[in-house]
Amino acid sequence: MEEWGPLVPAVAAIWPRVVDRVVGRELEDLEDDVLAGLRAFDRACEAAAAEQPGVTPETFDALDGAARSVEAALQARPPLGAWLHEEFDRLARGQERFGPEAAPAHWTPVQRSLLVPVLYATDRAPLADGTDPGVYGSRRGELAHGEATVGVPDDRVVGSLGKPRWWRLRLRPDPARDVLLAGTRPTDEDTFARNVRAQLDHGTDREALVFVHGYHVTFADAARSAAQIAYDLNFTGPALLYSWPSKGGVLDYPADGDAVRRAVPYFRTFLHTLLTRTGVRQVHIIAHSMGNRLLTDGLSGLDTTALPEDCGRLGHVVFAAPDVDADVFRHLLPDTVRQARTCTLYVSDRDRALAAARRLSDFPRAGQGGARVIVAPGLDTIDVTALGTDLLGHSYVGNHAGVIADLYGLFRHGHRPAQRFGLVRTPHPDGDHWSFLPQN
Repeated sequence: MEEWGPLVPAVAAIWPRVVDRVVGRELEDLEDDVLAGLRAFDRACEAAAAEQPGVTPETFDALDGAARSVEAALQARPPLGAWLHEEFDRLARGQERFGPEAAPAHWTPVQRSLLVPVLYATDRAPLADGTDPGVYGSRRGELAHGEATVGVPDDRVVGSLGKPRWWRLRLRPDPARDVLLAGTRPTDEDTFARNVRAQLDHGTDREALVFVHGYHVTFADAARSAAQIAYDLNFTGPALLYSWPSKGGVLDYPADGDAVRRAVPYFRTFLHTLLTRTGVRQVHIIAHSMGNRLLTDGLSGLDTTALPEDCGRLGHVVFAAPDVDADVFRHLLPDTVRQARTCTLYVSDRDRALAAARRLSDFPRAGQGGARVIVAPGLDTIDVTALGTDLLGHSYVGNHAGVIADLYGLFRHGHRPAQRFGLVRTPHPDGDHWSFLPQN
């Protein structure tokens, strides 16, 4: 329960100053209030430890209530509350979990978070209600560029977009509890290319990572996911996002399918700019769900191998739970294989979202596992069925630590499946593929 530890040490550290400032009956009352809160907090911590790995909402609330009672007692007597916050932050500093490589110079530390710049391209139109021009909705627009700033807290569980509720024990309302979109700054294409080049110039590998989101995703959620994945992969090059105009609604599946098809030429333009105008050496791409339609269609009409020698090339291309017709995927796959350093397909036989997509379309999806799993030359197929993953079994590429660790081995070290931990070779009529071993 070390994540909860700073509360008690912080109170202990400031208590000598408290005693110097508060005397008499007021000090006795304060001691009673604080000790009652700390005892309740200790009981809640013991309950949480017994419930691991699944802590109940009731225990979360007990932890939160106990911590806030301690804060309230000190806040009622200025400046004791401020002292507690300062001490808590002092104890928290130095625990940043990004690693093992140091965070890039263009990532800004703020208390327990890193502000991650996500350079984006989008064919979403800005909201037309007088809001900031960098606020994008679900309407279709022309190709636009910019930079989004996303705060990623260091105490998240790997693969999550938000802090566990118990981190409210930081004792103050703080947007850094979650992976949050802090703001956007639109730019033109020239500035976008210069910004990518500037970030590459600060690094050593000259590699960039592009994330393409799937169906039912807003711009803000896409930016948050792009930052979270780059953070969890310890990726130190530019983090980029291509965001197409998903409506962000559960019932908008057909409309999203049309929108992603419309985005293909814009995506090709974005990739061409990235490969030819930024000085990048390799561009890695992770596409999720319906975003794989954009990736497969986009690369089928863009021959990056024909670009001049001083241009970038495709590195690792990851098809994560692709909501693409399986036959279409097989047909278009060779266009990607011949351009990329590696191609990886993550599939699951328990992906309920893709099972629903199959029912809607009448055809199997490329991200489905089982007897019809796609195995092809030049493609590393990884079956994640044994991991269990989330309720829908669809978002594992960003939220399951096992899959993130597997991606880390690929992106960080270039390891092929035979060299990565937790995978077993699985025979198939079309050639071997790989499966995750069950995890406790």
